[in-house]
Amino acid sequence: MDRAHHKLSLRPVRDHIRYIDAAALRRAMVARDILPRLVIRGESARSPEGTVPRGETLDVLNRALEEFGKVLIWDLDGIERNRPNLRLVRHFEGEGLWVDAGARGTEAVIDVLIAGAERAVIGTKTFRSLEEIEAARELTDNLAFLVDFAYGKVWGQGEFATLPPSLLLRRATDVGIEVGLAVDEGFAIPSSLLREAPETLALFTGVVPRSAMASLPSRVGAIVDIWEVVPRMT
Repeated sequence: MDRAHHKLSLRPVRDHIRYIDAAALRRAMVARDILPRLVIRGESARSPEGTVPRGETLDVLNRALEEFGKVLIWDLDGIERNRPNLRLVRHFEGEGLWVDAGARGTEAVIDVLIAGAERAVIGTKTFRSLEEIEAARELTDNLAFLVDFAYGKVWGQGEFATLPPSLLLRRATDVGIEVGLAVDEGFAIPSSLLREAPETLALFTGVVPRSAMASLPSRVGAIVDIWEVVPRMT
């Protein structure tokens, strides 16, 4: 068989498979609260294809906010180096950005909110104690408490490294936190955590692959890679 003809014959099959995957994802999203996550460094985003320039990053954020009403910003410079770049947040001031800028104290939390974030993410990988969480909560309601996992185990320091994750969520709820996040890059989140989370807590978990979307408890929101739900235009 001619090689060129063989390649052309496979393309409709690939396109059809992509269409089926996208359609299945959309069906799973209908009854689920979706929180797209965008990973940034500086003012550029990261995608499976590589670095996304600022202009395209602004475009995908605009489209995600329009469709889902909120986006989780994962600021690598803030998380890894304690040097967040909040210019992107200021561009969308007053819109639904939930920002993990690696805040390591209450002053950093306030900086994120002043920049225009709807919620500042605080959690186990940068805070050290529930007392610090409570101190941040006394300053603002606009928080999301993150229990960060690495390979199925809590990524934390201080008492966060020793307390069970379900207890961490309950304690956060006790001090008035209304939104919780449980994140593992490989989605190795203990299923018991999702079942046992306080009913008064709006819990989102991820990063959820397409194949696992339908398996989540109905009241748990899904954190998904933004490129899964708002594809690049180029």
